[in-house]
Amino acid sequence: MEMKKKITRISVLLLSVCMFSSCLNDFLNVQPVSQTNSDKFWKTASDATAAFTSIYADFQTNFRTQNGLTYIGWFDMRSDNFYGNPSSGAYYYSDINKNRLTSTHPGSDWNIWYKSIGTANYAIYYIPGMTDVTEATRNNLLAEAYFLRAYCYFNIIRIWGNAPMVTKPTLTVDDVTKPVRDSSKLIMDSVILKDIDKAMALVDVSKTDIYRFGVGALYSLATDVAMWNHDYANAEKYSYDLLYTAPTNGRYSLVSGANFYTTVSMATTSENIWTLKWSYQNNGFNPITQTLTGTYVLVAKPVVDLWGKPAWRKDLRRPQTIDTTAIYNSNHLTVINNNAAMWKYQPVTRFPNNTNEKYIPLYRLADIILLRAEALNKLGRYAEALTELNKIRTRAGLPSRKEADYSSATDKTYAIESDILQERQFELLGEGKRWFDLMRTGRAVATRNNYFETYLKAYNVTNYIPFTADWQLYWPILQNNINYF
Repeated sequence: MEMKKKITRISVLLLSVCMFSSCLNDFLNVQPVSQTNSDKFWKTASDATAAFTSIYADFQTNFRTQNGLTYIGWFDMRSDNFYGNPSSGAYYYSDINKNRLTSTHPGSDWNIWYKSIGTANYAIYYIPGMTDVTEATRNNLLAEAYFLRAYCYFNIIRIWGNAPMVTKPTLTVDDVTKPVRDSSKLIMDSVILKDIDKAMALVDVSKTDIYRFGVGALYSLATDVAMWNHDYANAEKYSYDLLYTAPTNGRYSLVSGANFYTTVSMATTSENIWTLKWSYQNNGFNPITQTLTGTYVLVAKPVVDLWGKPAWRKDLRRPQTIDTTAIYNSNHLTVINNNAAMWKYQPVTRFPNNTNEKYIPLYRLADIILLRAEALNKLGRYAEALTELNKIRTRAGLPSRKEADYSSATDKTYAIESDILQERQFELLGEGKRWFDLMRTGRAVATRNNYFETYLKAYNVTNYIPFTADWQLYWPILQNNINYF
């Protein structure tokens, strides 16, 4: 029995299924709880909200680890958008960009994701038994729990692939088991898709808070997941529901091209669907700052060169995203040029300090419009796909694409998809979308090896590891995680 108790303590410490973070934002106006206690907790809506507050705080902790290494490393640094300062030392940005990943990198640790999942598991177990709330409130709280668990697992399988599937809270010593690594497909089919369906059936569509779960965020996640699964019919359906049916049609709209930067620098525009709020006092250093200072993460020269070509030069987003006057010297990959930093989050004062409270846009309207364009294209509905694409191009001040533009293409679907992906690269630069775009479209290996061979190697940087197998698309697992799983 003593051994079981010891194992229980280890499991609880590792997965944090009983512990909530004390690092809070003030946006929910509720205090977190330090631990769950079934005798006193999970009785009121405030109890559940405190638990969810802890999950949102977990996201903040997750993304800011090692001064933003995890957020940028997981979502953008492995793509062709950026290059890393080789002198960044323990921050590993250059290693991540060159595919030199090891299990010692902080980004290899999935523990906080499982901490959030543990909290969601408790919520899913206890919320149905709450008696001090209305049915509508109880249903929406349960929907939020399912949504948050789905979001966590979606990120886990995209970052690590196969992973342990933990779906029940640890209530007694007898519940303690040693998790095994399950296939990403099993996690997708058994948890993510089912959780999204359950949330769809329970969500309160009247809620409009962009800083936490709502029906817009749910439709966005559902669209994103469907695209990852190459389920284009459902991606089209969910994106249609978001854009064209009640209650969300008309709730979101694109900002003007002249104010494009506000979609990320303000994070409360008509375009924002789900945003992670930030407080320097409570959350510390914001990971977005790393892409703005020009110290560790710089915009890759091929992106800048392409954006400066005649077909793109008048793009209204361009001067609001990068410094169009920046000079990339022949030694820019080893001698960092601060002017090569992205500045879309801070276009007025340019270089932010550590205390800038930049919010993180998790989903915004342009993202979903372009995903919808992709889905329609894959379904062979080319005219409709280009209509969606042209919404973004028109806002950017660019000419519309026409079906006739692709009349000579060997593979029309592939050619249109390429244009949509290019639009996403410029539109969503630095918003954590590019790497997973490359992965889900099967373009990651070719794109990254081309980046190595025609960019890094051309500037005499050769200490990269080419992609030769699919397993390299995923992060290694921290050794301590392996020890306990």
